[in-house]
Amino acid sequence: MEFFFGIVPEGDIYEKVMNVREKYKYLNGSDPHITVKASCGLTEDMSWLSKCRKIISEFGSFQITIGGPRYFGDKDVLYLDVQSDELIELHKQLVSVFKPNEESIKKCFELELYKPHITVARKSRLSEATIEEMRKDILLDFENNHTFSVSTVSLFYRANKTEKYRIKEDIKSM
Repeated sequence: MEFFFGIVPEGDIYEKVMNVREKYKYLNGSDPHITVKASCGLTEDMSWLSKCRKIISEFGSFQITIGGPRYFGDKDVLYLDVQSDELIELHKQLVSVFKPNEESIKKCFELELYKPHITVARKSRLSEATIEEMRKDILLDFENNHTFSVSTVSLFYRANKTEKYRIKEDIKSM
């Protein structure tokens, strides 16, 4: 079983990402989300869950701004930029529960390596030309920033790597 904490973007943003994915038949990835805490350290025994629930529920709601499309690497991943100082702080608080070593921090891009984003597509599943067309299409919807309020962080899970992640639990902040 694999887990991560994430945020589902508000409906309009979610739909725009899904519409571009559907247009280019990119449907086998996970649904649009912003990872708050990656899977490193989230063990099957779930001994970490009560501490993480407490951090999230006491954190309070906050704003996230979604910017335009960008790439990681050599056009390896097309993503939408995400800006929020509060999201970065929540990420740091959740990571602190797991006390990761340097190797784990690097593997899961945590703490100073954390770059919040919404993945649109991965080049490993599409041609570079197709991914560039997707970027041009999604740019039309994200030329201007979109800001929304977050009051729920979800715990996502999947039984194995062949499954899509699904929401196991929604954790609301006070």
